[in-house]
Amino acid sequence: MSDQQEPKESTDKSPLQPASNDRAGTSIGRIFAAPFVAVGRLVRGKTKIDEVVIFSAPPAFFLWIVIGVGFLLRLFCPKIITASAGAWIFIFTLVYFILAILYDMSLKKLVLCTLVVAVVWLFARYMENLHNIVIIGAILRHFAKLNPQFDPGTVAVICWLLLIPWVASIFEMYFNGRKKFSPNEIAEFHFGEGSELTDRTGLRFVTKYRDVLETLLGFGGGDLLAVDNHQTVIKRYPNIIGLWFQWRRLDHILHQRATLLGEEEGEEKKDDEKPAP
Repeated sequence: MSDQQEPKESTDKSPLQPASNDRAGTSIGRIFAAPFVAVGRLVRGKTKIDEVVIFSAPPAFFLWIVIGVGFLLRLFCPKIITASAGAWIFIFTLVYFILAILYDMSLKKLVLCTLVVAVVWLFARYMENLHNIVIIGAILRHFAKLNPQFDPGTVAVICWLLLIPWVASIFEMYFNGRKKFSPNEIAEFHFGEGSELTDRTGLRFVTKYRDVLETLLGFGGGDLLAVDNHQTVIKRYPNIIGLWFQWRRLDHILHQRATLLGEEEGEEKKDDEKPAP
């Protein structure tokens, strides 16, 4: 009897093992996807049809590229790419982040700097090939001798530590960087300080992408400027996440305000033109 019961027990338990593995994989996937889902919900928000909620990001939000590249390189090195290539990718990512924070590279400045670097590179190559004057080659050989290597443990520690200010920036965006645009007013929320309401009468809004590097890190982010009839900047909303993609909805809200003002002015003119009894 015992020999007949043992196969039954094994057949009953075998279907449960894949289910448990699937649940474990699903839970792990949810853990890794949680930050990206949070950012997506933060950017989209739950708004009404006649409202647009935008978020102003602090500089710490741009750390996502360093954290993401660091964790991805841990998976790729040295299985797919070499440790030396992984090190250079991580170094260039850090340099990109530092340049984005320190300098405002507009499109004109970026094109100008690219042209200057290209001219200097071609001139150095010309001097090396025709006059045997070593310029670029010595610099490249110096960095090649340094031979940086990707260390998964060191990069993992850096990424986990940088994850703390990045998560803090998400809370900063939600509690202090949230702005709600409606046809009549702009509502700003500041945690621990209170709320601020701004009347939109007489204001126009323009977008400005002052830094191409930050625009890429901010998923099409830029500055939103409120100007008056004299082209004076009344208020600036910096580093709006996804401004490039949200501008159509925001422009619809702004146009809705202009339409309401036009209708009110038309009604006032009609009232003035009515003959007195």
